[in-house]
Amino acid sequence: MKLEHMRNAIQRSSNLVCLMGRRVSLDTGCDFYGGDDFAYDVEMKYGYSPEEIFTSAFYNTRPEKFYEYYKSEILGKRGEPNECHKTLAKLEQAGKLKAVITRGIFNLASRGGCKNVICLHGNIYENQCPRCKTEYSVDYILNAKGVPICEKCGAIVRPQICLSGEMLDNMKLTQASRKIGEADTLLVLGVSLKSDLCDSTLKYFHGDTIILINDKPHFSDHNADYYINDQPKEVLPKLFP
Repeated sequence: MKLEHMRNAIQRSSNLVCLMGRRVSLDTGCDFYGGDDFAYDVEMKYGYSPEEIFTSAFYNTRPEKFYEYYKSEILGKRGEPNECHKTLAKLEQAGKLKAVITRGIFNLASRGGCKNVICLHGNIYENQCPRCKTEYSVDYILNAKGVPICEKCGAIVRPQICLSGEMLDNMKLTQASRKIGEADTLLVLGVSLKSDLCDSTLKYFHGDTIILINDKPHFSDHNADYYINDQPKEVLPKLFP
C-alpha cells in the first residue's frame, strides 16, 4: 500500500526535488564513510585521524601525506552509480525531477545520468590550480606521482571540495534553497529528516508531499508523508519503473 501511495505521489508531481544522503553512497560500494574501524585503520596507516587529514590546514602543511590519503581512501573508493541513480535520471528525463541536492562529493547522481545536480560540498571530479585557475581531471590527480602540480605555474592542484571546517559555497546554498522552495514534492533518500542535510534545507520546502526512503529507521520518519525503511536502490525503481 505504501508503494502505491508513493508511486501516485510521484506521478502527480510536476516539480520533484531529491535530497540524497550518505547511505545512498554506502549502497554503491563507496567506502569513504567508515565507522570506528575505518578511523582506527587510517590512524595506524597514516599516523593521523581522518578528521585531521581531511582539512585545509593539513592540505596546506602536509600535501604529500594529504594526497597519499586522498588518492587511496577517497579517489580509490568512489563506488559506482546504482539503480537508484539511474531511476533519478529517468525521472529527470521525464520532466519530473528538477534537482538532486547532496552533501556527497562523489558525483554519483551525475555519473548515473542526472544533469541537474547540486553538490553542496563540491565533488572530486573538479580540480583546480588555486593560483592560475587551470582545471584538471580526476585522472590527472590519480596519475600524478605524489602531489599533483599545475603544469602552467607549478602550484599544488586543489580538489574543489569543501574540506572539514570550511564554509560552504553560498551560491550553491542559494541555488539549493530556491529549488527546494519551488518543489511540490521532496524525495529524501538515504538520510533521516534530522540529518545535517535535511536540517539545513527542509525549512525552505513549502510543497505538499515528503517521501522518505532510508534503510536505517529513525524516530523522525513519521514526519514524512510516506516513508519506507529499505535501501533506495531497491525501492525507487519500483516507484518509477
